[in-house]
Amino acid sequence: MKICEKIFKICKISLISYLEYRVNFVLSFLLSLVPFSVSVLLWVAIAKHSEFIKVKEVVSYYFVILIVKNITTTNSIIRFSDDIRLGELNKYLLKPYNYCFYNLMADLPERIVFIVMNFIPLILIYTFLHNYINLDLSLIKVFFFIIFLILGYLINFFIDFLIGLYSFYFSKVSSLYTSIKVLRNLSAGNIFPLLMLPAKIFLTLQFLPFMYTSYVPTMLLLEKTSFDLILKNLFISIIWLITLCLFSAMLWKRGMKRYSAYGG
Repeated sequence: MKICEKIFKICKISLISYLEYRVNFVLSFLLSLVPFSVSVLLWVAIAKHSEFIKVKEVVSYYFVILIVKNITTTNSIIRFSDDIRLGELNKYLLKPYNYCFYNLMADLPERIVFIVMNFIPLILIYTFLHNYINLDLSLIKVFFFIIFLILGYLINFFIDFLIGLYSFYFSKVSSLYTSIKVLRNLSAGNIFPLLMLPAKIFLTLQFLPFMYTSYVPTMLLLEKTSFDLILKNLFISIIWLITLCLFSAMLWKRGMKRYSAYGG
């Protein structure tokens, strides 16, 4: 009961804070429409001169990836890094809850506000492009789609948390974050559909966590997917989430020893 009260309190405080800047969520979404529009126009132009790429497939893919990417992306890396570098971590260590758990609960309302604030813009986009959007929907698919969104968000959160923890060892992690961000966008299918890659590269990406944050949930709504494949992707996503959690706990423990040794 006390845990539930703590979670509610953290989420409530965070939600109030985010609501003060709710216009930023709409602006952020509108800015994300720029790469969306460029990608769609580029691939539509290619599709018109290709027998293998269809316009509906391109528009459908980028419409779903626009939603998935914006929901599963986290923006916590700078906060993690600054808390460690600037000594702000001290005030969290005095509180009766885990630092990682606190930030996760504080970050969740941001996703909720984003979804609520951008629901109408998404409906307008769908209305405008509905003749070019072809989705393979069913109740079971929508259910697993939501599960994959949650897992994708958590995987991204713990990747950011891991990068932020490297601030225990390096003064700046911006270069590392930028490199991984580029790799993540490419490997997650945020730039282009991964099926366009050579088979060997696509197979290699299946062993990385990134494609399970965007590409897998996106393709779930676009093509006929066997139940066995859904369960396989679900299992891999959970394994990656557990692995990232364990690595985070291990790096946190080592980092705290270093932090304490330097009088943090």
